[in-house]
Amino acid sequence: MNHRDYLYKKFTMEKDPNLKTALKISYNTYRNRIITLLRTSKKQYFSNYFEEHQANIKKTLEAIRNLINVSKKSSTKINKIIHNNQHITDNKGISDTINNFYTGIGSSIEVKIPQSKKTFQEYLGNSNSSAIRLDECTLEEITKLISNINVSKSCGPFSIPTKLLKEFSNILSPVLTVIVNKSIQEGVFPKLLKYALVCPFYKKSDKTKCANYRPISLLSNLSKIFERAMYNRIDKFLDENNIIYDLQFGFRKKHSTNHALLSIVEKIRNNMDNGIFSCGVFVDLEKAFDTVKHSILISKLRHYGICGKSNDWITSYLSNRTQSVTVNGATSEVSNVTCGVPQGSILGPLLFIIYINDMHCALLNCQVYHFADDTNLVFSHKDPTKISKEVNSELAILYDWLCASRLSLNVGKTEFTIFRPPSVSLANRITLTLAGKKIFESLKVKYLGIILDSRLTWKIHIDELCKKLGRTVGMLFKIRYQCNKKVLRSLYFSLFETHLSYGLPVWGSANQALIQKLFILQKKAIRAITFSDFRAHTSPLFKELNTLKVHDLFQYQVSSIMWDYDHNTLPKSLNSLFTKTKNTHSYGTRFANADKLTVDRVNSYKYGDLSFKVIGATKLNELKDCDFYNDAHTKQFFLNSLKKNIFNTY
Repeated sequence: MNHRDYLYKKFTMEKDPNLKTALKISYNTYRNRIITLLRTSKKQYFSNYFEEHQANIKKTLEAIRNLINVSKKSSTKINKIIHNNQHITDNKGISDTINNFYTGIGSSIEVKIPQSKKTFQEYLGNSNSSAIRLDECTLEEITKLISNINVSKSCGPFSIPTKLLKEFSNILSPVLTVIVNKSIQEGVFPKLLKYALVCPFYKKSDKTKCANYRPISLLSNLSKIFERAMYNRIDKFLDENNIIYDLQFGFRKKHSTNHALLSIVEKIRNNMDNGIFSCGVFVDLEKAFDTVKHSILISKLRHYGICGKSNDWITSYLSNRTQSVTVNGATSEVSNVTCGVPQGSILGPLLFIIYINDMHCALLNCQVYHFADDTNLVFSHKDPTKISKEVNSELAILYDWLCASRLSLNVGKTEFTIFRPPSVSLANRITLTLAGKKIFESLKVKYLGIILDSRLTWKIHIDELCKKLGRTVGMLFKIRYQCNKKVLRSLYFSLFETHLSYGLPVWGSANQALIQKLFILQKKAIRAITFSDFRAHTSPLFKELNTLKVHDLFQYQVSSIMWDYDHNTLPKSLNSLFTKTKNTHSYGTRFANADKLTVDRVNSYKYGDLSFKVIGATKLNELKDCDFYNDAHTKQFFLNSLKKNIFNTY
């Protein structure tokens, strides 16, 4: 670079035209050589960087920001908090104030909840006749639990560094096995492991308000070993006794957001196909995990059969918990946590879904769908007047249940949508009230990351998705000169296809004009990665990068779900969408003998033929005729074979 600058200086000072021309040529040649070297060096650096941090999305995004010259977000340092009209600026004061806010939020919300005329026990129904049996932990089990701890996550307070814990697992596992078994036998959870160190992370809006910071709790990695051991036993008991509500999709094995969305949307689609209105009420519970009342939770656990030492253990686990908040290096005083399930814990989400497990028992006519605390009520009828009357009645019952269970409802964030087919008009608007307040009616609602519009056209969702994917395409074009193809492909999967494929079985049957908009963006991304001409044929490029086109990705995901159905690993609520032909007739048919599904008759193309129950049944019937499906012994083998067959068509 110094020599380049010397040549440039010499060129500018030269008076002789012939020598000046020669110097210019020499300077340009040397400058271009340096540019090439810089680009090569930069590309190699970032290729190595992305390769090293491919599993760390935070590091990856940090490097991308550097490449596309996007400044990092403003500092997360908390400089001032305003609480009770006091301006607090010292770090210790800020940490104490936020800690007091967090530990007091549950009780402050609970005080505002009116007393119910009924007790929570009245909604529980008959108790479970079976009682949980706690088997001893084996050395192999504890060793496996240690090996499953994520090294990249903080080990928390009162911990053994995770790397050391894994490295010396053969020495520590026998000791931990004895301690965990002793804990379970005596029904006592270790006191030190009840402590949490909380880091507040800014969410949005005013930075001086405590409510605008999300608490991230750091728990001991040893605590997670104790919790996971108990979790496995409780979860197995709940599953064996079929205790958890079928339409609870959150924090359960073999349940996902895709399953939750499919269940709700298929219910609405079926109603629209039959010309029936569906009223969806999307309930927002205020600080649901933080307001769980321990005494009620313990009683509900006992009702479901989690009694004896297991109940004592959970009582010990929940009681006398403490936490501190750390802000800008300053740690607050230790405070007691008197309600709520531990945030960031393994057992917390499971205890919460047990806590709200009886909500559906209270409601008489609405179908209740849960994904943890995300709750949705659906009521269907041809008469809008009937919808208004029944849903208002159900909401009054729901409010009584919430008051009895000491949970708070955020009416301002609760909204409802009337889903109706285009051929059916809604003469009068429907008014819903809850706790004496009107609920906002919206023509669209965002649920579990998917935007549902009142006609299920998916236009709004796809338009929003196109904006997000368009930004990713622009980013790929900007950084492709500094990254090799392998890195770009990795970024495509992590920043483009993850968004494209999320919820695809739910909305992937949308109008093909909308899907084409996504396909155009996908082709742009593929061409950016491969440095292809903007008119280049993309089928060979998709095959080269081993990635599927959006419409094939839809079929791939549908096939994956139907494999789960055919092998009895699909949630029960989705199993009911399909009927085997051999169960339809009392006599044998070719379809029945081939173990195929009945494709239901429908009334419309948009809501019937394009419903998942029709598409899924048709797809499985097609797969049953394929050798690679019938020969597959594992799901992964089947999916690999399916992908290979799709690529053969490119």
